[in-house]
Amino acid sequence: MPKVLGIHLICHNNLNVEDLENGYFKSGHWKIAERHPNTAQYLALHESKNQQSYRQGIIESWERCSERPDRITFYVKATNEPVEWKGGGTGEKGYFWSDD
Repeated sequence: MPKVLGIHLICHNNLNVEDLENGYFKSGHWKIAERHPNTAQYLALHESKNQQSYRQGIIESWERCSERPDRITFYVKATNEPVEWKGGGTGEKGYFWSDD
């Protein structure tokens, strides 16, 4: 059964992004189905779909936002290599799916 390996998001000007210690950051208030962050390995933030990510990394954990339980905050170990947008659709989210 296919599963999400990567999550690509439109996030202008580091909105709701916070630098943490030791090369980590958090990015929050995303409306994403819970099944996707459970399987996703990485998160990539983009200004637009036709630009490489400006911030990306390995998803270490996630939690529901206390002020909005229908939203998710990701905790991410930053990496240096920008990635191209992956995923279809017309909204602010793109998912990179596995083949199995």
